[in-house]
Amino acid sequence: MLALDQVCKSFYDPGRGEVKAVDGISANLEPGVVALVGANGAGKSTLLRLLATLLVPDSGRIVMGGVDTRRDPGALRARLGYLSTTTRLYPRFSGVELLRYAGGFFPLAPAELERRITAMVETFRLGDFLDQRIAGLSTGQLQRLNLARTLLPDPDLLILDEPTTGLDLPSAHALVEAVRAARRPGRLIILATHLVPEVERSADRLLVLRRGRLVYDGHPSRLGSGGTLEAAILGLLQDSDAATSERMVAAGVHRAVGGDGPEAGA
Repeated sequence: MLALDQVCKSFYDPGRGEVKAVDGISANLEPGVVALVGANGAGKSTLLRLLATLLVPDSGRIVMGGVDTRRDPGALRARLGYLSTTTRLYPRFSGVELLRYAGGFFPLAPAELERRITAMVETFRLGDFLDQRIAGLSTGQLQRLNLARTLLPDPDLLILDEPTTGLDLPSAHALVEAVRAARRPGRLIILATHLVPEVERSADRLLVLRRGRLVYDGHPSRLGSGGTLEAAILGLLQDSDAATSERMVAAGVHRAVGGDGPEAGA
């Protein structure tokens, strides 16, 4: 469904010079929930922006449904829902006004748009605050409304960049359950997160990034088979590259990326 072939992206930092934020990542991603994990600065957000066509790779290819996104970014955007940590909503709108406004950007008949809004209200339990102004909503309510807005066009590719950031435990749990409810045949959900329980409950596949490189690609249970998943992830993020390669081989990972590199951008 979504193929990455040796994707690279660098930035210039005045203090460090050229920084490889994404360094030669290759993966073939199929429908399901893919969790993306890494320390701050590992390159997660940069990778997600590349997948959302907000950035263009320096080299390598990203192919969605057989179409190279560099040549035809519109083909992917038509199938994309993207929620970042910086996504903001119009504070003067009510929740229902926002959903109707957002739905107006897509080729939906009025009756179909209202049907989808009703479905989003039920799925994400928006009814208690749907008519309230967005300026008065809590962080958790905003994120649920934002996720509903993102899913309104029924995207095949859903990218969520740390959607539980800033949420208390009950709100974070509710949002994770909403993400699980967003599964459907043919949909790929890419979820960047720091919360290991999210990965264990939701993910069919786990990608671990370290300094812009992919150091694990497989099912979460395989990585955590010798202990806790959290300890295994921490080990990958803290190991030297040589030790990381050995751990990857021991875990049965298909492809290891070795060598040391500069600390990657966010």
